[in-house]
Amino acid sequence: MKKYLFLAALALSASACVTKAKYNEAKESEARYYDEARLCGEALSTEKNKNKDLEAQLAQLKQKATQKADEVNQLSKELQRVQDDCNAMQAHNKELLDKLKSTKSKEEIQAMLSEIQALQSELMAREDALFKAERDLQEKQNQLEAQNAKITELTALIEQQAQKMQDIKDKIQKALVGYEGDGLQIESRNGRIYVSLDEKLLFQSGKWNVDARGKKAIQQLSAVLAANKDIDILVEGHTDNVPYAGNGHVLDNWDLSVKRATAIVRILLENKDLEASRVMAAGRGEFNPIDTADTKEARQKNRRTEIILTPKLTELLQLFE
Repeated sequence: MKKYLFLAALALSASACVTKAKYNEAKESEARYYDEARLCGEALSTEKNKNKDLEAQLAQLKQKATQKADEVNQLSKELQRVQDDCNAMQAHNKELLDKLKSTKSKEEIQAMLSEIQALQSELMAREDALFKAERDLQEKQNQLEAQNAKITELTALIEQQAQKMQDIKDKIQKALVGYEGDGLQIESRNGRIYVSLDEKLLFQSGKWNVDARGKKAIQQLSAVLAANKDIDILVEGHTDNVPYAGNGHVLDNWDLSVKRATAIVRILLENKDLEASRVMAAGRGEFNPIDTADTKEARQKNRRTEIILTPKLTELLQLFE
């Protein structure tokens, strides 16, 4: 009898040890996924800030160009005024010289010579001011031309990026044509492409293993992404606000959203032509809903995975260096 009791106690002890090990594993997994989500969130925030900085710098360039144009206009008016003054003084000088030729009085000659000398001194000063105004005007015009050239180049690059993103969007729609209306949405917002996939297309409820049909869609998408190397890829997992009640491998909705995003990333990276350095995974849990209503339909919309495509800004940033 004692032997049986000893064996039973030993079995219970072993069971408790296994449970604790699984618990520790889950805690380590939680910490790892939260760190990954935090790092990806920071990277996304950095890219958004870069985009905002570029927009602000473009606005500043346009404002400076307007100021330069106003300065050029003002200098042109000043240059014309100085030229008019010079012309008037030259005409007056000629008039005095003509009078000097016809006068005979010594006093009159001396007075006219003094006036002519003063007039010539003032005329030289005016001509110096005219030359300076011409140099300033040319410098401002050069600055304005350089400013306008940079604005034109930047605008062309932005338009080129927009067209490139539209082309990529068209290719994605063509690659995933059989999935639209079946939990797939593709749209452009703020210069980015958002590929949104409903939970029903990818996962079973509370799971993070991708279904066969969803896996095929992700694989078809990866071919388009691999062929367009100048975009960065962020995979975001989203859940509804119903507390997670699954097994011990997942702690909560946030943890589930990270695991789902990571599962999508792994499928994307099965394509060896897609560089891992371009891809990020992040979990948003229930904290970024697209529908805040407390309804079944709203919760279904919120259970989604978003693949966000952002153009690399290297060429645009080089314009400001």
